[in-house]
Amino acid sequence: YIAKYGSPGQQEKSLPDMTAGRKIGAIAMTEPGAGSDLQGVRTNAKKDGDDWILNGSKVFITNGWMADVVIVVAITNTQAKSAAHGISLFLVEEGMPGFKKGRKLDKIGLKAQDTAELFFDDVRLPASALLGQENKGFVYLMQELPQERLIIADMAIAS
Repeated sequence: YIAKYGSPGQQEKSLPDMTAGRKIGAIAMTEPGAGSDLQGVRTNAKKDGDDWILNGSKVFITNGWMADVVIVVAITNTQAKSAAHGISLFLVEEGMPGFKKGRKLDKIGLKAQDTAELFFDDVRLPASALLGQENKGFVYLMQELPQERLIIADMAIAS
């Protein structure tokens, strides 16, 4: 997502360390009560001047506990003609005030990857944290998720 939709500044800040294994990334989509239904997302980001204020929670986030940077799916336009037209993606970094990691969740397999809860309580994000264009997050997810799911299937078959 960062490589394809990120600004040059976002790419420069994150990709070298991520590709070198010095930083770990995660994508936070799934929510309590909404599951993986992206149109049921309740996490939201509201404009405050040039900044965004992020509130909500996510669950079952792969690499959530170890992540240094998390791509967070959030509603940015509650008046959109459908929820899909009002979703944006944000880069949230570990240590930002209001961003808390919950407990690591127990699971059966893939023990090397943690799965965690994430909480966002009035996380102030600069305008530069918006990944891609405002309200285009659902489109980006629909373009990338098929490839991600194919990789997961390949891993399952290979194991």
